[in-house]
Amino acid sequence: MDEKKARKPVKSKSAKKTEDATPKKSPQGDVIFALDIGTRTVVGVLARKTPQGTKVIDMETVVHEKRSMADGQIEDIKAVSGDIKKVKRALEARNRIQLRDVCVAAAGRALKTMRAAWEYKLPENKIITAEALKATELDAVRRTCDSFSKKNDTSAFYCVGHNVISLSLDGFKVHKPEGHRGERMVTEIIAAFLPAYVVESLCSAVYEANLEVANITLEPIAAMNAVIPQELRLINIALCDIGAGTSDVAISRDGSVVAYGMATTAGDEITETIMKELLVDFNTAEMLKTSDTKEIEFKDILLRENKITRERIDEIIAPAARELAKVIAEEIITANSVPPQAIFLVGGGSKLKDLAPLVAGELKVDHTRVITGRRELLRGIIAPDEMPLDAEHSTPLGIAISAGEGVSYDFTTITVNGKKLHALDTNRLTVFELLGFAKIKPEDMIASAGKSLSFTLSGEKITLRGSHPKPSEVLVNGDPASLNTVVKKGDEVTVNVAENGADAAAHLSDYFDMDTIRAFTVLLFGEKQRAGRYILINGREVTTERRIWEGDDISVVQTETVAELLDYLGIGDRVLLNGNPPAPEDKLKSGDVIEYESSPSHERAYERVLPPVSVPEQDTPAEHEHIGPMITVNGIETEFPTRGDGKPPIFLDVAAAFSDDPTELLAHAGTITVNGKIARLDEEIHNGDVIVIE
Repeated sequence: MDEKKARKPVKSKSAKKTEDATPKKSPQGDVIFALDIGTRTVVGVLARKTPQGTKVIDMETVVHEKRSMADGQIEDIKAVSGDIKKVKRALEARNRIQLRDVCVAAAGRALKTMRAAWEYKLPENKIITAEALKATELDAVRRTCDSFSKKNDTSAFYCVGHNVISLSLDGFKVHKPEGHRGERMVTEIIAAFLPAYVVESLCSAVYEANLEVANITLEPIAAMNAVIPQELRLINIALCDIGAGTSDVAISRDGSVVAYGMATTAGDEITETIMKELLVDFNTAEMLKTSDTKEIEFKDILLRENKITRERIDEIIAPAARELAKVIAEEIITANSVPPQAIFLVGGGSKLKDLAPLVAGELKVDHTRVITGRRELLRGIIAPDEMPLDAEHSTPLGIAISAGEGVSYDFTTITVNGKKLHALDTNRLTVFELLGFAKIKPEDMIASAGKSLSFTLSGEKITLRGSHPKPSEVLVNGDPASLNTVVKKGDEVTVNVAENGADAAAHLSDYFDMDTIRAFTVLLFGEKQRAGRYILINGREVTTERRIWEGDDISVVQTETVAELLDYLGIGDRVLLNGNPPAPEDKLKSGDVIEYESSPSHERAYERVLPPVSVPEQDTPAEHEHIGPMITVNGIETEFPTRGDGKPPIFLDVAAAFSDDPTELLAHAGTITVNGKIARLDEEIHNGDVIVIE
């Protein structure tokens, strides 16, 4: 047998073991991936819809390593996206699944709601179908969005959730019009809106984690779906989901969710109270807040070892707890007008000791009418007994329950600078609103002319202007557009940011033939003296090429002959050059000796008036680059150059850098401060100063 034909490739045992250790992941299929992106944690839930309810498959929680969110809103998209990836990877690894679509909920400190009723004429003698009901519901949402936009045209908002409050058929309220006939139907809804940047930052963080947003809802809607099912909504119930950054309120009455509210006082305020009182960092304060140990050891920011009792911690946070209860009660009354029949407190913040009776006291209701969330209140959820479910899981589980229910919100895919972006399509979307998705700051669309350069040359003031800026450019599908241009699904947007004009710049070679510049030392009356042809900048000798900086005072010294040197020094006496009378055209050279023809007494008299030898300029970066202090002006950090004389800049220098007419600028500014105090025009500016001119 041919030996070559007999050989077969053989896989090593280690290679086979590696293959077996990394099995292929199955597609997501009908598995719901719900993600609750909170102020303190990111919670991911895998679930599946069943006839008996929403079955929880797995759950993963990741705590933010740093405070990348505030009041329920994302501030550091990259950091939050990293935490989402951790949750995604953990769930994928344990369940051998490839996750792609995710359901999320939005929150934020600027929630607005709008309640509206819309009338529809029904087809004659036709039965109302489920499809027709969904169509009228979606149309009601769109019409409410249009109406909301007209009243809030100063800011861009997205609709992030809604509920049908009531349905009326020919003037009579009906719960289920499906199967009936009629002439007119009125659909009354309440819609919730959040600023576009809140929703877009949420979508951006999800998209950077290689996920697609399949469904979005509002956090209090999600929590309501987990705790207060449809059959309980005939009762006037207030649900408050207390997280780390926000306390979200939803109100049910007469079978519907009729109002939402959101307050920015929540669990973090309790933590911050501990931080200030005990001088500890945020994580230590969180540990102290949640610990149930009778005596707790901790280290403060001064590296001191401390012990504190649970009773003392409760005393410290008591005022903040009372304030939180007051805010929750006020938000409930604002949404419901009167104290509701029952109050449910859920979310991690609801675990705060004695919060329920404090809320009851503020609302002036019996304390038995206020209940704190626990596993038993999570309705419609099927989960293993060993899975730890508690008050803080109402929102992520509610997101899973909400998936696929009600009217979904379409997402628009738009290409910006070659990158596909996803945005909600329940409202008009402009190029300006896409800038955040494309990581383009609004200030990047505005440019200024380059800085001017002023200096003195041989006694004459010279000012060079910076070049003109290059304006920003916007193209939609290749055609010129503006920031206000409305985009639609599938559009390709190109945004070229503006470019600042180049700062004015000049060098000595622009004004002097540097090949003719040379300096040397001669002996004048027994003392060393510089001679030749050289440049003085701010009184210092320069013989090599150099950039000209703001405020430089430049002059040229011409002392190449004895006559020029004596004239420059103001000496009228007769002298000898190397022992001989010099001719007017005789050029000086290094080492030449110049002496008086007369007695030595003249030398002594001259020594009293002889100017000092000029010192050549040292070639140091500090002098050439005029490195100045790092300051913050109107929120922008910048390095501001020192003055030409090497002294620190003053406030007026900063104002002049931002306007050709600083007097006009300061005359019309309402706020003029340095480090929070009213600025003086001659006030020196130092490293780290914060300046506001608005």
